[in-house]
Amino acid sequence: MRIVAQRVKQASVSIREETVAAIGPGIMALVGFGQQDGPDFHQTGAFSALARKLLDLRIFPAPDAASSTFQISLEEYGGSLLLVPQFTLYADCRRGRRPSFSAAGSPQWAENLFLHFVRTVDGLSSVSVSSGIFGADMDVHLCNWGPVTLLLDSEILYS
Repeated sequence: MRIVAQRVKQASVSIREETVAAIGPGIMALVGFGQQDGPDFHQTGAFSALARKLLDLRIFPAPDAASSTFQISLEEYGGSLLLVPQFTLYADCRRGRRPSFSAAGSPQWAENLFLHFVRTVDGLSSVSVSSGIFGADMDVHLCNWGPVTLLLDSEILYS
């Protein structure tokens, strides 16, 4: 599982020019699953650990601090979370000019994992959690704050 987390001033997801999810200050996270995760990945410790890690990242300034400091988590800050399914996080660009997505998780089970991740994060969190639509052609708009962009990878963090 890979997550690209971005601290944002605002973010939204639109489908055919209709906004389906939007947040103010918080985290917009692109979420992808790889073949090595498999359909039962939601039952592993790494799955719930990544959910908790995403919520606990101390990437926000305290109310009395300069805006560039990393002192408090999303929940302490009181921001929102937008989760966006993103199979292209598993693109292999080593050969040729067209990326290969053979390492990406199968849509037949990755959709279920994404929905389970949304429910897991929402259940662990006191902040507002919204999401994009799995498999949809989405327009993602964001204002990256900082910029702050972090990669969380289950193979690196929990192997």
